[in-house]
Amino acid sequence: MSVFAPASPFADFIYRHFRAIHALKLGLALLIAVTINAIWSPPHFIWSMVTIVIIMMSLPQVGGAIEKSLQRAVGTCLGSAYGVMLVATIDSYWLIMGLLILAVSLICFISAGRYSYAYLVAGFTIIIVVGDANHDTSEALWRTANILSGCVIAILVSLFIFPIKAKQDWRSQLIHAIDNMAEVLAQHLKAPANHDLDFRAKLEAAMKAVLTQKKLFFSLEWESKTLKKHKVLLSQLANKQVRLITLLELLPSTRWQEEDKDAYLQINAVASELAFYLQQLAEFVAGKAQQLPTLPECLEQELQHRLQLALASAPITSTIETSTTTASTTDSNAAATDGEVPQGFALTGYSWLIYQLAIAVEALYEDIAIIEIAYNKQPASQITSGKAD
Repeated sequence: MSVFAPASPFADFIYRHFRAIHALKLGLALLIAVTINAIWSPPHFIWSMVTIVIIMMSLPQVGGAIEKSLQRAVGTCLGSAYGVMLVATIDSYWLIMGLLILAVSLICFISAGRYSYAYLVAGFTIIIVVGDANHDTSEALWRTANILSGCVIAILVSLFIFPIKAKQDWRSQLIHAIDNMAEVLAQHLKAPANHDLDFRAKLEAAMKAVLTQKKLFFSLEWESKTLKKHKVLLSQLANKQVRLITLLELLPSTRWQEEDKDAYLQINAVASELAFYLQQLAEFVAGKAQQLPTLPECLEQELQHRLQLALASAPITSTIETSTTTASTTDSNAAATDGEVPQGFALTGYSWLIYQLAIAVEALYEDIAIIEIAYNKQPASQITSGKAD
């Protein structure tokens, strides 16, 4: 099933109430740990509960819980193995502590990137296992076993008890970003020239949604093989949203003179199609449309041609003429000093901005079309940019 297919009522219910469901799942996982402790009473079982809280508290999604559980398990096993080896094979206190400090320092040096949490766990596990170098390894082994049991409990509860999918969250954030961008563009085009509307709140919300998408990339890789194969595309899609947001931030800064009104309206009539295409894209991503909307062939070239026609029909009067008298040149310089901008410059800059918006919208369509086709398992030769023939 496509990631953009309509969500089932059950999945929609889970996502709408994911905070309450996540809290219940964390409580259930702790209850399982407490029950195991009540039945078998293994030593140091508190580490199992600590592990469950660390893994599940900040990562409600299935993919995030799996990722963090595996990193904690790997870090625990490596750190425990190294610590037990030191305690079991070396009698010198200072040599043990020297090798401990060396290992932790080395881990600090190399810990970076995606697996930084595994390095962190390995470092403090070595310290916990070695302790005061009293050569008692049973405590270390029990702690390791309890941590691993906590990882297993966290993974099983995340997977099988009301699973909260990162895919649904990513999709929701993508919808939120596109909706806000489409609304900003539509409101700007409907507003009069030189309006004072403030779009910062909506654009900041769109940017926040894009940043949330980026935080979900690792979780998505564990939940979807298709998205894992296209993880570079996910990053590109986020960057293209950032570019579109940046272009939209420039719209309120445009200013017009009364003589530009007709050309301004013509350019906005062309740009209104972009707002419509964005709204259609948001509806498809939300599952309200079964098929990805199609764009006109060579959208940016068509818009460029129509923008040029709008510019050609505009009464552009240059404020600087080459064959003028000294007096007229002085008047022109004075006008420039007063902050007046030649009409041709303003219209050309605005049409360039609309043209760049068209390119950015088309790029969003292309990436989403590739993801949709990949989910439908169509041949790579059929992957197109989502434009009509």
